[in-house]
Amino acid sequence: MKHERTQRVLNWGMVIVSVPVIAFLIETIVRTAMFVVPVSDDYWYAGSGIGVDGFFDRIVSACKFAHEAYRHEQGAYFTSFIGSFFNPIIYGGFSAMKVTMVINAVLVFAAVIFLTGVIMKKTADVGVHVVLFVIVIAVFPLTAYDSFREVFYWFSGACTYGVPISFGLTSIGLFIIYNLNKEVALTGREPLVLAAILGAATVGASLAITGIFVYFLLCTIIYFAIKRRRLEKDNMIVFITCLAGAVINMIAPGNLTGHGIENSGAVDVKAGIGYAAEHYKYVVRWLFFNRNYLVLVISLMVVGYLIYDRIKLCKTAWIVVGAMLFASPMVTAFAQVMGYGMEQIPNGCFFITVMATTAAFDNLALFIGWLMGRALKGHKKMSVLAVLYAIIFVCFIATPFSPGKYSVVMLNKKLYSGELQKNYVETKKLTDSFANMKDKDVKVDVPTNPETIGDFYSFFLLDDPDSRINSDVAKVYGLSSISNIREE
Repeated sequence: MKHERTQRVLNWGMVIVSVPVIAFLIETIVRTAMFVVPVSDDYWYAGSGIGVDGFFDRIVSACKFAHEAYRHEQGAYFTSFIGSFFNPIIYGGFSAMKVTMVINAVLVFAAVIFLTGVIMKKTADVGVHVVLFVIVIAVFPLTAYDSFREVFYWFSGACTYGVPISFGLTSIGLFIIYNLNKEVALTGREPLVLAAILGAATVGASLAITGIFVYFLLCTIIYFAIKRRRLEKDNMIVFITCLAGAVINMIAPGNLTGHGIENSGAVDVKAGIGYAAEHYKYVVRWLFFNRNYLVLVISLMVVGYLIYDRIKLCKTAWIVVGAMLFASPMVTAFAQVMGYGMEQIPNGCFFITVMATTAAFDNLALFIGWLMGRALKGHKKMSVLAVLYAIIFVCFIATPFSPGKYSVVMLNKKLYSGELQKNYVETKKLTDSFANMKDKDVKVDVPTNPETIGDFYSFFLLDDPDSRINSDVAKVYGLSSISNIREE
């Protein structure tokens, strides 16, 4: 009786700690997103909506823009469409930008929480305290290790990475729910249909997301195929649908244009594999040596050890898919490199690679914990936990990545000092003033670097009025030209 009472206290303690931590991490990102300002490609997307009124006309205009982008810029048909159709610079201004970016952040973390919750509740007989603790570990690297400004603090990045990855994670979660429902005679196809729709949209984004989503979907299908010893028609229809969309994205003429810009038109598979491998190694080093991710990994080993006898996974399928997950970061980086010919991975693609890498190691940690629990079967339980907790403590204090360096902490400092709010007000004042400068050659004194504010993007221009960025800004505001007089 005393043991049960102690266990209840510990369970509630986990809930009481986990909920505020999750709230703090996500609330910081959402609150910071309220002060996003237009930057760079936001004006490129906005150019397609100038002078277009009416819902239907806007749809037509966005479709035309997506078609042109597909032919000349990139294959991301879904990204191009929503970047044009929902562009707040043309439709709603700064207020719409605030709402859009808040929704983007909420969608991303809602999807992470949804998928994590589905996996934990559907594959293990655990309480809400365990689920919440695992959600903390899933969310932490995406909020504390980097601001991931291209995902959360840039409208174009939200269209390219944020919204699509939220759709993709939700699609995988619904796909899992449908397959598990079939095992208990619940055969409604609504989750499967919605998973296919969201998946088709997901693969029309950055090729990094296209690659990782298709690969995660394949891993899920393989898991159920091994478990049931057969490939099921419904699952294959969804996979083929999403794969077809991915191929449409990949073969876009605009992607070849990107290759021409980056590396003289050469599509070098061997070099692409090399770049992807180097990027993968960099992310692993970054997580384990530049950040304190090892603390999270060992914490999940503890979870796996404590719930080993409540895990309901097919063990053979779990092992196969767990091994496959370690290739997912490579798939992410390779898709980006081969699609656009870039040796450097953008911050948004870095976010996707970090998400894929942590998914692989998180799963491995749970598996190792399960193996430990299965081997020991409760013998010397407290001794094992004491050793693991000691390792966690040592890793935490030994890492050079202290809490003061967490991105959410630094962002809160900027919010407290009013730096982001000031930037928002000054940028709005500047862009509002352009209404009185129609058809004029305008000179302004603004940053020449979008990262002038650390961990955040600010409005910037180049000194060349004929540059693409300056030309797009001039087009949107009806200026003859605009140039930057700042010397930095």
